[in-house]
Amino acid sequence: MDVIFTIVSRNYAAQAAVLMRSLAAAEPDAARVVIAADGPIPELQALARVIEAGDTGAPVAPMSVYYDALELNTAIKPHAFRRLLAEPEVTSVTYLDPDIFVYAPLAPVREGLARAPLVLIPHLTRPLAGEASPNDHTILTSGAYNLGFLAARRDNEIFALMDWWAEKCRFDCRVDFANGLFTDQKWMDLAPGLVSDVAILRDPGLDIAYWNLEGRTLAHGAQGWRVNGQPLGFFHFSGFDPRRPEVLSKHQDRIVVPPASPLSHLLDDYARALLDNGHDQASRIPYAYGALPSGRPVSRPMRLRALRAAQAGHRFDEGLSPAVEAWMDAPEPLAAVEGLPDITREMDQAWRDDALAAVRFPRDSLEGRLAFHAWFAGRAETHPASAAAAQTLLETWRAGAREAGPWPQADTPWDGAGADVAQWISTPGQGPWPRAAAGMLAARADLRARFGEGPPAALLAWLLGPEAEAGRFAPDLLDGPTLLDLSQDLTPLLDAARFAGAARGEVSPLRRQISAGYGVAVRARWPEVLRQAIRGEGDRLVGSLSGPYPFPRVLLRIWESRPDLQRLFALHTLPGRLAYLRWLIGGGLREYDIEPEGLPAALTHSLVYRLARLSVRGAHTPGRPARPGRAAAVVVVQARTPAMADWPSGVLICEAGSGRLRRPDGGPAGPTEVDTVVFGSCPGFVAADAQILIAQGVVWRRAAAVWSAATLAALADDHPAWGFVDEVWSHAPADRPRPRPIDILSEDLPLQAQLAELMAP
Repeated sequence: MDVIFTIVSRNYAAQAAVLMRSLAAAEPDAARVVIAADGPIPELQALARVIEAGDTGAPVAPMSVYYDALELNTAIKPHAFRRLLAEPEVTSVTYLDPDIFVYAPLAPVREGLARAPLVLIPHLTRPLAGEASPNDHTILTSGAYNLGFLAARRDNEIFALMDWWAEKCRFDCRVDFANGLFTDQKWMDLAPGLVSDVAILRDPGLDIAYWNLEGRTLAHGAQGWRVNGQPLGFFHFSGFDPRRPEVLSKHQDRIVVPPASPLSHLLDDYARALLDNGHDQASRIPYAYGALPSGRPVSRPMRLRALRAAQAGHRFDEGLSPAVEAWMDAPEPLAAVEGLPDITREMDQAWRDDALAAVRFPRDSLEGRLAFHAWFAGRAETHPASAAAAQTLLETWRAGAREAGPWPQADTPWDGAGADVAQWISTPGQGPWPRAAAGMLAARADLRARFGEGPPAALLAWLLGPEAEAGRFAPDLLDGPTLLDLSQDLTPLLDAARFAGAARGEVSPLRRQISAGYGVAVRARWPEVLRQAIRGEGDRLVGSLSGPYPFPRVLLRIWESRPDLQRLFALHTLPGRLAYLRWLIGGGLREYDIEPEGLPAALTHSLVYRLARLSVRGAHTPGRPARPGRAAAVVVVQARTPAMADWPSGVLICEAGSGRLRRPDGGPAGPTEVDTVVFGSCPGFVAADAQILIAQGVVWRRAAAVWSAATLAALADDHPAWGFVDEVWSHAPADRPRPRPIDILSEDLPLQAQLAELMAP
């Protein structure tokens, strides 16, 4: 008995149905089988015997973790051959891809099986001239034979071949051109040397597709479909979309379908057959192994990391499970470096997949680690759950790094109202550090380790860059002399852009200066004196280029540095300037890290600029500045916990580890005026936490701290932390008079109830 089978995921059920109907007409005596790769397909049971992929002996569960849909479907193939050839009375088994239509009996295949135990069809029987796709090189990387077809008869050496093939497909049935692999297909290049004989069919009517149709003549007449005058056996519609029947395949640009041609009629007929068999409904069925149980998509880095683990002996016998998701989000042990933030296993694989990652994100430096975290969180491919897992590791590291250190200078503490402590921070203090920087050093062991013994300019560059962009530092709190020094020596400002933009790799001095003045300065909210210093003449309008909109010097500097832009846009003409403006809005500003809000208002408020922005698809549309809200209190904690969801709605939460301001339900909050700030951390953190609040736009009337009795006993009266609060809440009274009043908390009353009581007007 001859068996003809295909392997299909549920979203390809229409293709499988059309194939099986064509086989029923062309090969009525052959047994038809469908291997269901990712779950039952009951609608095909009337057309063929449907076998679950797991019943072929294929390790579907673990492969579903590290293979995508194409890789999994093809990895099942040797197992299916082995299963079907072992069935009683089966003499031969033929595989056809689901996107094939059989037009005539497969007599040449049976003739080949009579000559040899294995039958293959080559991709090409003549060279492909020119550079159109596909070409000879494309085929060379894909494999000599197209595995959309394969036929074998029952034979001991075929069983041995299938055993070998199945083992190779266990881990190496992947799309990996760099390592010479293309799913199951490339392995069959070795088949002619592994079996005693192979029948290679060169019949022009077999396996016709976009890669071999060139040079063959397709016709239709009284004798049906023919190719070069011979019967068309089967056509392979690889990459065909029935909603675009005028396109032969999405995988090629070599063949154009002439209207009203025989090829056009053939494609129209197949498109109609697919649509009549439920293509629109089936194509919307999601791949069963495309997401974790939580609904989170399985990314390519996840699959590749799981594959590496499986090759090393890790077992994924349960398939895609919550345990797999937790494993993906756990710290990558191979990337752990003491004192540096961890990265998840998915992040580690994304790092490995980036050819320039080792240069852009050196993993042995804090700068590289933090830049990589920022890049991973900000890229379009990163799912929110993946970004959240990465952020958790970053916050865990920050929590460990937030060991309160000594205030790094002797200073006179503030003794006025806690709400006015910003005045004290922004005036010159004693010692080498500005008070704003000193407070950050006191709270952050990672900053002390990296910058504590270095020149102040290095720390200031880091604070003005990554920390200010993340909302953990308020540049407005730098004192006047420090701002003057920074405005006269631009090196720290340029370094701030280098730190903040490390994910973008090496850039030219011009790009770094533009990024500092028009990107980092805007996002980090630098004071105007620093913005103007780093921009230089950038905001000055170029009088010779006046016209329908003002033209700032910074845009001319970009044009002058780029010969390609000079060739494309003739700025001495109005059409050239308008075209250049549209290029900037469409991507040039992003390329140079320019925030539109940072450009001179004379440009961005002009009618021409607004019209140009509307005419560019995907252009940035500035939002309106958020109006300050009102809240009863903000509580500063290291990180938000689920229990805080029950806190009063008028209480906001500031996560000091990440610098985020949130509502109790976890939603983001914006600039806010509050009655009371509660610092729920130790005294050494208060100065840094206050700067986070100021950077987030929080303004408060009074401030309180929650400190334990032991903390109070060890806290000197001249510690600067006292100046940041108006009172202290503790479970035990002070053992002596202290600089601020001590209010006693009840040990039995829940904190949220005490907040409501203590924060009452």
